[in-house]
Amino acid sequence: MSTYADLHISNGDVVLDAGLSPTYLTDRAAIAQDVVHAILDTGLAHLLVSDRGTGVTADTQIQLKLLVEEDERIMPGTVRIEEVNSGEWWVFADTIDFGPISSSIGGAL
Repeated sequence: MSTYADLHISNGDVVLDAGLSPTYLTDRAAIAQDVVHAILDTGLAHLLVSDRGTGVTADTQIQLKLLVEEDERIMPGTVRIEEVNSGEWWVFADTIDFGPISSSIGGAL
């Protein structure tokens, strides 16, 4: 049995199975999705992608780390926000009960 469950959302839409029923994410995947949605809701992800050496990036990363660490399911001190390719940002963190998570935040914009 899962502790956490959430509708699977992709590109702003509910993901449906072959029978057109909604699909769900559980535990680690649900937490990762919640983290990305929290980041996107702030609008800070747009600053990361649009910044081109103006110095905003470091401040934005700190704000995003603090936001992710507010989630009680995330282990404090484990959050990293990294640009893996130009304009492609990822969030990495460890959950308290389910191990590491990682999700793209740049590709979701």
